[in-house]
Amino acid sequence: MKVDTSTITKIRISDVQGLDPVTVFIEDHGVRAKSGDHETCAGNLTISCYGQSWTCYWGSMGPITVAEFVTSCDAGYVLNCLSRGLSGTQFSSAALVELASRRVLDRRRGRNVKEWEDCYELNKRDARELYDQIEELGYIDHPAGCMAHDELLSSIFGGDWGHQVSEGAVEPNPDYTYLKRIVEAVQQALAQPVAAAA
Repeated sequence: MKVDTSTITKIRISDVQGLDPVTVFIEDHGVRAKSGDHETCAGNLTISCYGQSWTCYWGSMGPITVAEFVTSCDAGYVLNCLSRGLSGTQFSSAALVELASRRVLDRRRGRNVKEWEDCYELNKRDARELYDQIEELGYIDHPAGCMAHDELLSSIFGGDWGHQVSEGAVEPNPDYTYLKRIVEAVQQALAQPVAAAA
């Protein structure tokens, strides 16, 4: 059995407007591989804030520390490493209602109709009928719920409604925005070595 020890650096970040105190644990594992003059280091980053934690391991950062690596990366990249698959946007029924309303009005006015497959200009009666039904789309709380409204969505957007809804019926994801603010605060703190060591 082999037992290794490593040094862990703990940093506490506070007084960031709109954020609870953030605790950061950095563990540098040191050089993990050498190839000629080239060295590559590995390490862990763990961030905790308000009862939530995110962690990531990098096994090939080049010849730098975790702190140097994290501050040199884009905040979106670090966020994705900490929370894989967290999207910057999420489905929104309010955005769906707005998108559908705009599409019905555009079709009634004959705008961009040629660009949409299975769609045509609407007469006044058909446009009013569709417009009156749009309100029921406001009660959909998840993208999968759109399937229950397939007929209405097809009447508004055409047969390709799934793609159009997934692209256009979205709003910023507050979980993504929150974690990105935390990551940016961590990057700023790590860029200040004197403050981080205090």
